[in-house]
Amino acid sequence: MLQDGPDPHIAADRIEREVSRAFLAVVERGQDLAAMMQAKRFAVVFAAYRDGRLSLLPFLDSSYPGLSALSRALTVPGETAELQQAVTRAQPTIFSTARDLPAHHGQAGAPALIAEETSIVLPVHSPCGRRGLVVLSGPDMSVEEDRSMRAHLRAFALFRAACQLRAPEPRAGHGLSKRDIECLRLTADGLTSEQIAERLGLSVHTANQYVSAAAEKLDAVNRMHAVAKALRAGIIS
Repeated sequence: MLQDGPDPHIAADRIEREVSRAFLAVVERGQDLAAMMQAKRFAVVFAAYRDGRLSLLPFLDSSYPGLSALSRALTVPGETAELQQAVTRAQPTIFSTARDLPAHHGQAGAPALIAEETSIVLPVHSPCGRRGLVVLSGPDMSVEEDRSMRAHLRAFALFRAACQLRAPEPRAGHGLSKRDIECLRLTADGLTSEQIAERLGLSVHTANQYVSAAAEKLDAVNRMHAVAKALRAGIIS
């Protein structure tokens, strides 16, 4: 008599739990780093060249499994030249409206990334060649030199841990249709269902169906979770 093999659904659930624990462990490290700098939030973003242009891609932040305002500010389409340059700098860059910043940091000539907050942008890279940024932000953040140097060292370790979680390539398609991806991309741009429907010439009901279908295919709990997962997988940018 043949015996049944392991239930594939149970195996998939176990893998998902293990992946979630791994992500949460890295998030905890990011939160510890933010606390060290008296920052309110942190974000890890990857740098990638697309169509010959450097782009910043969100990966992990304080709002995991969602995306925080900091990740959105860092990865908005058409990132500022200051952010692009921060990736290639050796030292941290501060984005702030404050004028009494220490001389040991480069200060970007741009407004704060988050209103009324100071953000320290730490350029990082991994042994496998990936580049990115670890960013800390908060209204009362410390940017004292010795502490910033220690934070930068810890940021490299945090980025290496994040690299181990990132798949080398997104899984092909995730079962998403072209229209699913269009609706997700517009949702990521901040459009409502009504605006998506108008943009694509659909009814609001149909637009909602596409977004809901995309969330289901990505095993997301809501549309913003679906957007976050699609961004991390490189399905949308």
